[in-house]
Amino acid sequence: MKRFTLLTGIAMLFCQLAMAQEIENKPFGSYLEKLDEDFPVTDTLVFDFPNEGKLLLLFNKTAYELSDLKEKFGPVLKKTTKFPEFKTLVYRLSEEYPQTKIDAVILDLERDYLPYVDQLELSAVIGMDYTGGEFTPEVGARIMFNFRKFDIGASFTNKVFFPERIEGNIKVNSNWFANLEYRWDRSDPKSNSANMVGVGLLVNDSKSLLFSGTTMQAFYKRAVNKNISIQVGVISTENFRTFYPTVGIRFW
Repeated sequence: MKRFTLLTGIAMLFCQLAMAQEIENKPFGSYLEKLDEDFPVTDTLVFDFPNEGKLLLLFNKTAYELSDLKEKFGPVLKKTTKFPEFKTLVYRLSEEYPQTKIDAVILDLERDYLPYVDQLELSAVIGMDYTGGEFTPEVGARIMFNFRKFDIGASFTNKVFFPERIEGNIKVNSNWFANLEYRWDRSDPKSNSANMVGVGLLVNDSKSLLFSGTTMQAFYKRAVNKNISIQVGVISTENFRTFYPTVGIRFW
């Protein structure tokens, strides 16, 4: 069971030792010096762990209530069990800069030290694009290797084109792309599904009615919620002489 020790007052010796260590969320450039001038460190909050590791929070007592810090960090530290042994992690707290805000520090701790197991993910690709003036349904399959801070993988997708009917007959023209993909999310410690970039190559066996010659695509996908994403991209065809913008929607 983790325990915490609260040191109030200036605690000069302890603060000097802490400041001598590397701050994990140090503001860029000279902003740390400016922060120390405007809101100097007056108090520290220390969490001791069974593996001899420590979490040290540096803050100005006029900016935070000690009871609030205890309430916010206590539940998080009960779950973050992967702290390094025999090491003190030092974080600066201040609402003046994005990386020193309480929520940012908690997210950083969760992303780095929550228990995590690498996984293999298999999923379907289902959606609809508007490609070069045509609506093209998209179907396929995806495999992703899920790591703590990012996912990498590949997909095999079919951009389906329906040519104009001839004598009432419906024809389907398949355009198969092999894609490499990278996925990340800096705002969620448990998932990397918010953002994805990818590049793909047309690998049709049959003739495409949409594209000719060497054809490649590049795209970016952004999750709107857990079930819907918006994807934008560009397709180069005719050996990189013609480019089509694409925009579409993806489900799940």
